[in-house]
Amino acid sequence: MNGGVIGTFIYFWAFMIGVIVFGKIFGFMNDTKTTIIVLIAAAIVFVVWMIGRSAAARKREVKAWEAEQARMAAKKGGNKRR
Repeated sequence: MNGGVIGTFIYFWAFMIGVIVFGKIFGFMNDTKTTIIVLIAAAIVFVVWMIGRSAAARKREVKAWEAEQARMAAKKGGNKRR
């Protein structure tokens, strides 16, 4: 999903349903207390993951822009006779 609030919302709930399914399959979500702890931990992991992805994408965009500016500056200065 490329950003978007609705896409992130759907991705979050798909992730949480996956956590619940695997938690039930592997048997570590037997009581309510453990289930709540696991779901809160999974939500925190999701938020940190999404923040990290966003920061990495922003950093890639800045590097691409800087590379384009450097390429344009080199191309502009490359036509001069010496």
